[in-house]
Amino acid sequence: MGKRIRRTLLCLLIAASMAVSGSAYAESEDSPAQPESAENTDRNGDAEKPKRSEAVEKAELSAADADKYLRKIGSSDGYDIYFKSKDFDDELWDTVGGKPKSKKDYNTEQQEIADKIDILEKVGELVAIDIKSGKAAASFKSGSKCDEGKLYVSDAGRFFVLTDEDTSKVIRLREIVSTLDSRYAFMSSDMKMLELLRSDMKGTDKAYTYDGTEDGKRVYRSADGGFAWLTADGSHYLGAFRYGAESDKLRMIVDDRSASFGIENKKNGYIWWSSPLEASQDKTATGLVADELRSSNVLRYGIPMNRSGNNILRSGSDDDCVYNVSDIENGIRIIYGYKDAGFTVPVEYTIEDDHLRASVKVSEIAETKPENIATEMTVLGSFGVASDDEKGYFVIPDGCGALVRFNNGRTMQTDLYQQRVYGNDVTAVPQNRGAVTEQIYLPVYGIVKEDNALLAVAAKGDSNAYITANVSGQSKSRYNICNFTFILRGTDSFYMSGNSRDKYTVFESGKIRSDDIEMLYYPIAEKDADYTDIADRYRQYLLEEQGVTVRSTADSAPMYLDLYGGVMKKKSVLGIPLSFRTSVTGYRQAADMITDLKNRGVDDMVISYTNWTNDGIKNKVDKGAKPSGRLGGTRDFRSLTDLIDEYGYSLYPVSDNRDFRSGNGYYSFSDTAVRVSGSYSRIVSYDRAYGVPDGFRKNLSLLSPDCYGEVFGDMADSYSEAGLGGVSLASLTASLYGDYGKKPISRAGAEKLLTESYEAITEKLEDGILADNANAYALPYVSHITGVPVTSSRFDLFDEDIPFYQMVLHGVIPYSSEAVNGSPDPERLMLMAAASGSCLSFDMIYEETGELKDTELDFLYYANYKGNTEKAAEAHALLEPLLSSVSDCYITDYRADGDTITTVYSDGTKVVADLEDMTVRWDGGVISLGGIS
Repeated sequence: MGKRIRRTLLCLLIAASMAVSGSAYAESEDSPAQPESAENTDRNGDAEKPKRSEAVEKAELSAADADKYLRKIGSSDGYDIYFKSKDFDDELWDTVGGKPKSKKDYNTEQQEIADKIDILEKVGELVAIDIKSGKAAASFKSGSKCDEGKLYVSDAGRFFVLTDEDTSKVIRLREIVSTLDSRYAFMSSDMKMLELLRSDMKGTDKAYTYDGTEDGKRVYRSADGGFAWLTADGSHYLGAFRYGAESDKLRMIVDDRSASFGIENKKNGYIWWSSPLEASQDKTATGLVADELRSSNVLRYGIPMNRSGNNILRSGSDDDCVYNVSDIENGIRIIYGYKDAGFTVPVEYTIEDDHLRASVKVSEIAETKPENIATEMTVLGSFGVASDDEKGYFVIPDGCGALVRFNNGRTMQTDLYQQRVYGNDVTAVPQNRGAVTEQIYLPVYGIVKEDNALLAVAAKGDSNAYITANVSGQSKSRYNICNFTFILRGTDSFYMSGNSRDKYTVFESGKIRSDDIEMLYYPIAEKDADYTDIADRYRQYLLEEQGVTVRSTADSAPMYLDLYGGVMKKKSVLGIPLSFRTSVTGYRQAADMITDLKNRGVDDMVISYTNWTNDGIKNKVDKGAKPSGRLGGTRDFRSLTDLIDEYGYSLYPVSDNRDFRSGNGYYSFSDTAVRVSGSYSRIVSYDRAYGVPDGFRKNLSLLSPDCYGEVFGDMADSYSEAGLGGVSLASLTASLYGDYGKKPISRAGAEKLLTESYEAITEKLEDGILADNANAYALPYVSHITGVPVTSSRFDLFDEDIPFYQMVLHGVIPYSSEAVNGSPDPERLMLMAAASGSCLSFDMIYEETGELKDTELDFLYYANYKGNTEKAAEAHALLEPLLSSVSDCYITDYRADGDTITTVYSDGTKVVADLEDMTVRWDGGVISLGGIS
């Protein structure tokens, strides 16, 4: 295929992928609606029109009427305060001889009194008159007894007045700083005193005295060492704080009143806030959006009887939540009480050396109303958000990785970016195939701004997490937001009578079975901090905390060769279509192909062999390590393995057991994962053109995680007895799903079963596991990773791709790119592989690709070895010197400037890949890829 045709195909593929605008969280069209940050708003409305404004007092009374008809009890801060007795109307009628029985009997003086009484009835027990304007500023309906006397709060909440117990004398008046910020913070007219009312509005809680300005903020201090901040002009209240737990590197700053806090990096004084201090001042945001921005906890719940699954509770809303903040060792514990909905959620936030830990024990989440069940929770959803006047970006581990720059103007994208960590739960099989996207393999995201960076890690609950990201405007606010949300209960859709329009939401039954939630936040303070610092810190975390060991070695850059042995193919026998095992790469043929590559100079290879057993060919559960007679039998297979050993290559036969057909001791009605809806999970083949189920291919069953221990244990024993040193588990290092049948297994439970199986395999097989892509939980157990993507999903929200996955793992675990010969633009793929330190991979079969027509391997239309071995050897020879020279090095820098990509390694090697000239320059010279076709 010519270069121009390949590029045309690449453009078409890119255009198709770029058409994906946003959310990919939904498992399918059948999944519950994606969570919204707040109510829908009119996107065509006036962007400048404020959605929220300061409260306005509506009292109407002149100073003259107040003097004449009410009793003045004192003055304070520029206001005269008047008292209206309960019997004020009788008192006024007495001044004109009493109230006539009928209005028609009113004389002029009595009518005037009646009119004044009508006016006075509209004001409360107290009225504040602005001395300068002579008009009523506020009305106060009633007061509450407090330690100092009696406290009155005005109707709109803009003022409070403190009087003696008899309401005969004014002690003081205070005006609120901003009703948008807090209904509890009040200021004296000279701006020297700040007072906070109690949460029940029945007394003062704490007083602060002005202590100057600091970092552009007005600072107020209390007698107990606490402090409060206002904006420089004093018009907005930012919070009242105290210093909490600290380590040598970090210090916690706590606002008990709002259940928010900051983490101060002692190295440079930068503070990462749990929610933005000025969130309430965003007048472009609706009230619900502002509440969500202020929330350190957002809980979603379902009402099964109503089939409602997207009810949202926000801790930042006084209507939704009450909370209690208490000190614990190294931090604080906040209990969020959603009393009306019947939920209580305790969360602990602790400082540990160089990071913040936020943890939730799922068993401690209380559900007291049986009609309501918790479904999802976002903890610290606003941590580290960036306003529209900040510069920086989010690091999203989508595919290879991507950057979302703050305020990038993608406000026309109505969908948030949402992707589930470790991919969708495939038990919920969609009615139609959705958009093809890359997967999130690492449970992390990053934030970079102002010479500071932040690594966020989902250390627990990662199997049930998804990442959400959006930019200012798109978020319905002036903030750029990225966070984790954790699924507490799975949902599915149930169709009545097979009608796809008659859909019902079904919730996972019983108690919450998801894993505990634990998030780690690592602040990074470095000059020009960027995504390389985030990748470096995550690599350190994997090596020091997660048991990942270095498997990369110096001077090693193998070719990764994926061979395919046999396939079931229909043939007509006496006019009856029957399926037969058909060889496409026999053992002798595989030996010939490998020898051909060896003779062409490929001295190092890692080889996988798919469908090399009868069970593998027939899609049965494959754990026996018995070579297929159709491919040549045991003798030919032994000759092949001896040849591979002689050449010094590594062989990883594939045991692909996720999707299976009944037989070999495992059956579709007893060993299949069950959906939340209660039906068996069947893996559907979709029509490539229309994305609908292909009615000509039988569905496969999905192996229950309950079978992992037995299947992989037996397989490890069989492989070891057969003298095999390693195995490829196909998709089961990158696919995670639960089983919601009678013995339910959550994704968290399935993850545990998988890692236990990986450990059992690595104990038996010295060469370990070859992963076809690898989720983070598999990294401690894998020796090689193939198929690592060199692009992201390319959502419209993304600004550029970065090889974040490769930056984390280069020099730790050897990996390869996707198959070069399967790419519509192999030269570009090779350039990207060179830029990201990826070894090259090739798919090959021996027979002509026409043999694959109407089989499950028909996607290998490009893989016939004739012509491919020469091109593969040539491509390997071009890049091997470069790749092997840095094989044990970390990537320390990566920059893309137009068509030029510069990668720097920890040994100082600099690699410059030019996508236009199709060249790679490095310390060893220049590599030209223009001749590869």
